[in-house]
Amino acid sequence: MLTERTSELARISESLADCEGGRGRVVLISGGLATGKTALLDALGDLVGERAALLRAVGSRAERELRLGVVTQLLAGAELVVRDKVARLAESPLDARSLEEVGALLLESGGERPVVLAVDDVHFADPESQQALLYLRRRITSARVLLVLTEWERPNLARESTHAELARQPDHRIDLGPLTPSGAAQLLDGEDVCTTTAFDLSGGNPFLLKALLEDGLVVGPHLRRAVLDCLTRWDADFLSVAEGVAVLGDSASAAVLAELLAMTPRSVGPVLDALGAAGLLRDHRLRHPDVLLESLDPADAARLHARAAELLHRRGAPAVEIARHLTAAGAVPGRWAMRPLRYAAEQSLVDDPELAVGCLELALNASEDDCERVELRAAMVRAALRINPAIAARHLGPLADRRDLCWRDAVPVARLQLWQGDPGAAGELLRTTRAHAGEPHPRAAAELRVAAEWIHGRSLDVEPLTSGDVSWQATAGLVGTWTRELPGEVLRAAEHVLQCCAGEVLPEAASAAVLALDHAGHADRARHWCDALITQARRQGATTARALIGAVRADMSWRRGDLIAAEAQAQEALRLLHPQTWGVLVGLPLSTLILVNSALGRHDTAAELLTRPVPDEMAATTFGIRHLHATGRHHLAGGRTLAALDAFERVAARMRAGDPAIPTTIPWRGDLAQSYLLLGRRREARELVAEQLAGTSGGVRIRAITLRVLAACSDPRQRVAVLREAIQLLERCGDRLELARALSDLSQAHNELGQLRNARLVLRKADQMAKACQADILSHRLRDSLDAARPET
Repeated sequence: MLTERTSELARISESLADCEGGRGRVVLISGGLATGKTALLDALGDLVGERAALLRAVGSRAERELRLGVVTQLLAGAELVVRDKVARLAESPLDARSLEEVGALLLESGGERPVVLAVDDVHFADPESQQALLYLRRRITSARVLLVLTEWERPNLARESTHAELARQPDHRIDLGPLTPSGAAQLLDGEDVCTTTAFDLSGGNPFLLKALLEDGLVVGPHLRRAVLDCLTRWDADFLSVAEGVAVLGDSASAAVLAELLAMTPRSVGPVLDALGAAGLLRDHRLRHPDVLLESLDPADAARLHARAAELLHRRGAPAVEIARHLTAAGAVPGRWAMRPLRYAAEQSLVDDPELAVGCLELALNASEDDCERVELRAAMVRAALRINPAIAARHLGPLADRRDLCWRDAVPVARLQLWQGDPGAAGELLRTTRAHAGEPHPRAAAELRVAAEWIHGRSLDVEPLTSGDVSWQATAGLVGTWTRELPGEVLRAAEHVLQCCAGEVLPEAASAAVLALDHAGHADRARHWCDALITQARRQGATTARALIGAVRADMSWRRGDLIAAEAQAQEALRLLHPQTWGVLVGLPLSTLILVNSALGRHDTAAELLTRPVPDEMAATTFGIRHLHATGRHHLAGGRTLAALDAFERVAARMRAGDPAIPTTIPWRGDLAQSYLLLGRRREARELVAEQLAGTSGGVRIRAITLRVLAACSDPRQRVAVLREAIQLLERCGDRLELARALSDLSQAHNELGQLRNARLVLRKADQMAKACQADILSHRLRDSLDAARPET
């Protein structure tokens, strides 16, 4: 399809009419790479029709040495005697007589009709053919000949003399550029939704646009091939310059490119102009640098990046820019590179931790100084913890026993030890660091204490983390405040932690703060901070924080009865960080998945999740308790009451051990009491329920779950009142799954009292609630009960 070329065709048609009237004309079509010159020549066939004899040829760099090659193409349809004559003429250098003979053959090729000679890429035509065409051009003023030539636009690049004379002062000059956005839309056949994107990806270059169409308007193999084809059809310099632009990125000035490629700025500039005219550049940058970088030989790419790093270093470029080239090269070309690598690692730690890790790995491999290697390893742990704790763990050994770390280096090492389930080693490190470096910064100390107590309870000696700052002392006690069920203090401490998130709060401390808010009845604030933290982590490439907050969000969704969301969020958390990378914290997302699948009746999936290996050290952590509780829930849902009882009793033993820093957020008494009830041990069940209700721990949700178990221990008349209270509490906290269960129990209580109308009404509501959280097994059971409760007709 020929797009936006109406006026150009009109000029060619006008020239054809002059030719028919005995006035020879020359039309020169010029344009950048792949801007539609050949397509315009292709349209000549329909335009000429039977009005003239159309002879076509294409110049080729590969056939430049083939004497009279283009003329031979033009006369390919002539009689054998004509072609033989051309072949004989090509055997010797052309003189005036032989040029006259070639011209005559071309003029006579149309017989009685006018002749249209169309030569594509005339700049690649062999010199002898260019001489013949030039000879003819000088003599066609009164001949019925139309000469249509195409050439690539070469700004500031001198033509060869014969070519220059041939292209000088044509009767009509047609300059083709990339299509406009409206032209692109026309080529895309009116697909307006994609026009902006397609134009942006192609720059309006028709060749690239057609390739985009073949790829379904996405960057695919046809577009990639088209980009390379555009660059390899011309001089070798074009591909080299494009590769240099791709490597240098924003630093690709003509001067730097010239030095990188060992060319002169005067030779690079025109090539850049040509690439821009073809739409391959946007704001002096390649539209698709990845295509060039992927096509580069790895050794050539490494060489260019190393050279670019050295050039930019000499020119005083920013450290991050230099470091990107060094990491792409995978080598340290000299001692000079160590400083930009270390500076770049520090500067990119927050916003590009992957680059920071790459810089430090490169520097560490090149360093031969022991003191420097310690500093680099400490920085590596700090950076790698943001994207992959497993990478950080590889550098832990040489740092764990050091007694000369500053607090900035010691805190990430201690965090990593907490992830690995070794609070004793973390405590020892903190004590030696305090002895060596003095009192820690109040905020760092508070955040680390919150993180430690959330993971390990009071297993870590927090004495080295004390500071004289009163405001941070209160914040440091967040987990203890949460345990003592003090909503106001929890809100103040948690918000104090979270309001520092713009300044990079520890993700473990942030997670604890979000959960504390949620358990303390500040669900809206918890969701707000959860969203803010995930958005920030995604923007900064902080995979660890994103995974950890995602696991927290999954836990929150589970406790709202949003089972499908909880499952997706927990799976995403485990996808972002490999289960073995999580260390002891793997118990958080894994427990949620076990609970969700058990509630959904997917017992085989839950059982498979329970077989996944977890660190032995996890058993002693708060996440070990969660995992053990989820195990009990799985057994209970599957009808294995004795196995469930064993798991819940072990949870009870841990919780009764009395660690004041373990939040009482697990409904262990209610679950244990339910197991006792199923085994006929009603008295023990009632004692557990009474114990839970007598205290203030656990919050609204756990109280509601406990009331539901109390109702099961009571006679039907008492049961109705107790369940109604439980339902009110569950509606407050928003747990739809537990609400569906409580409504089901209330319906059963009404049924036992003969209150069938109430039973049906409540059961319908329970059924709707179960469907809302997609608990299919529960939903079927409730519908069966609803049918059984209908009166006989």
